[in-house]
Amino acid sequence: MRVVSNSNYGSNRIAIGDIYMMNFSGEANEQKGWRPGVVFQNNTGNKFSPNIVALPLTSSIKKTAQPTHVTLRAADTGLKLDSMVLCENPETISKGKIGKYLTSLPEDYMRQIAVANILASSAISFLSKDDVIRTWHKAATLNYPS
Repeated sequence: MRVVSNSNYGSNRIAIGDIYMMNFSGEANEQKGWRPGVVFQNNTGNKFSPNIVALPLTSSIKKTAQPTHVTLRAADTGLKLDSMVLCENPETISKGKIGKYLTSLPEDYMRQIAVANILASSAISFLSKDDVIRTWHKAATLNYPS
């Protein structure tokens, strides 16, 4: 399995929305071992950090009404199987634990994942509408710097 190099973070080209095979280190009911994961860290962090934030995928499609789960159709994504993103289970993963690139998600799926992840923490409930707008503008610059 190809592993992303740790030596030059800027050359990895890892981007938010990419799906790679990743070695998750979960315990008990958490996802563990090599499985697909979606990169869920801003692109500035992806470029400079030795780690990324990832959301695990599972092909066990259940609890579809849970607001923190997003179902990905294989036909829409290039994945081998329909899968579910477990947005309530983010994990920080060293770039050395990232394997083969699988696909990149379309913007519509990323929008659903963003909403589900926000609902997982519900931290947004502490922000005013103005705070949300300012934060959105700042976040956009982290993914698409000018």
